[in-house]
Amino acid sequence: MTLKEQLLQAIEALPSTRLAEALTFIQSLQTKPSITTAKSFLAHLKTIGTWSGDDLQECLEAVQNSRGEAQFDYNPNPFE
Repeated sequence: MTLKEQLLQAIEALPSTRLAEALTFIQSLQTKPSITTAKSFLAHLKTIGTWSGDDLQECLEAVQNSRGEAQFDYNPNPFE
């Protein structure tokens, strides 16, 4: 049985009160952006080219200035 046939069978087995919810979910999948893989992201980076602005140093400084110190809470239960 194909995946499409399985989906149709599952839809047919749904109570009519849940069909609208199923339709909304399927429609959300159609508009949801796909998850970017590292490989596709690297391929995209190759198409971008090189830095062409004159504000590289300013951008680097903004990144460095916005960094904060990491805070770790090693207590797994905050109620203890």
